Order: sequence, then C-alpha cells, then structure tokens
Amino acid sequence: MKNILIAEVIGTYFLALIIGLCALPPGAGDFTPLAVTIGLAALVYACGHISKAHFNPATTITYFSAGDLPGKAVLPYMIAIFISAILAAWTLPLLYPEALAELVLIELEMGKTLLAECLFTFILMWVILNVAIAHKNLGNGFYGIAIGAIVGAGAYAVGPISFAAFNPAITLFLCIAGFIPWSAFPLYCLVQALAAVVAGLLFRVMRLANPS
Repeated sequence: MKNILIAEVIGTYFLALIIGLCALPPGAGDFTPLAVTIGLAALVYACGHISKAHFNPATTITYFSAGDLPGKAVLPYMIAIFISAILAAWTLPLLYPEALAELVLIELEMGKTLLAECLFTFILMWVILNVAIAHKNLGNGFYGIAIGAIVGAGAYAVGPISFAAFNPAITLFLCIAGFIPWSAFPLYCLVQALAAVVAGLLFRVMRLANPS
C-alpha cells in the first residue's frame, strides 16, 4: 500500500501543479488544456502500473462503485490525494506570487457550472473505467492517452464555465489557490461524487450483463 500512496501523492501533486502553473499568467494560456492532456497522460503512464493512477477522489469512488476497489482502500487513497492537492496549492505561491496576488475569482453561474461538472466528471469516469479495467481492454497501450484526452477535451469544452475541475481534490486546490470561491467547493464535490457513483454502477451493471 505504501508504494501505491507514494505514486498517488506524486501524480496528484504534479497534476495540480501543472493545472495551476498553466492557468496563471504567463502560463500556457489557451494551450492550458493541451498541457494538462500531455501532463496527465504522462503521469498516468508513470503511475498506472503502481496505483491505477487515481489522482482524483472521484476515480476512487467510481472504482469502488464498479466493484474494482475494496472498501478499506478508499480512505487511504482519498487522504493521499487530498494532501497532495493541498501541498500543490501551497507550492504555487512560491513560484508565482505576483500572479496569484492579482488573481480574480471567476464568476460562476452555478446551474451551468454544476451541470458541466456533473456531465464531464461522468464521462471522465466512464472513459477511465472502460480503458483501464474493462476486460476487453486490459493490457492496452492507449489508456493514458485516452484519459488525458478526455480531460483536455472537457477543459476546452467547459473550462470557461466551471474551470474544468472534474475532481474534488483539484476543486480543493483551485479554492485554496483562489481560482474559484470556497462557496462552490461542497457543491462541486457533491456533483462530482454523484457522477462517479453513477458511472461506476452503470459500468458494473453492464459488465455483469456481459462478463466477456
């Protein structure tokens, strides 16, 4: 378990840091989703064979809901992931203090924001389940590209609406860093967790119906 948690800490920390550094000026600007796509794919390939590269409490929830993760592993995964996000948020001002000081919270239309987070967290979880643990795709070489690609596509699609978190730990990171207001945190986490459960249960039902 120790190696699993180390992999989760490293992967989540650098995923959050990539998002924050690219989103702050003079970061990647319009290429931020592309940078996140590439960075996440690389991190998934680096850590996937150790920990299945959750980097996201929603992923932990969806694996558990799909019957692919024992209940006793859920809390350790979540603690490691959230701690990593906090550490990344504390690192950000050490690298770009001026940019953070001038950061302005994005205005959220909460109805649209929560719908965007729910929909794209669901499709992220659905992609993860089907490229990482679906029987017919086991051992494939494209899982990291697929996971990075759906996150990047989601970021381009709804980034201006919700900041494209799709992840309670990244949501926490964004709140600590000042990208989104703290009032949004519980609502984001609620819809992200709900989407993860729905994706996991749907995958489980379909796998039981077609075990081959």
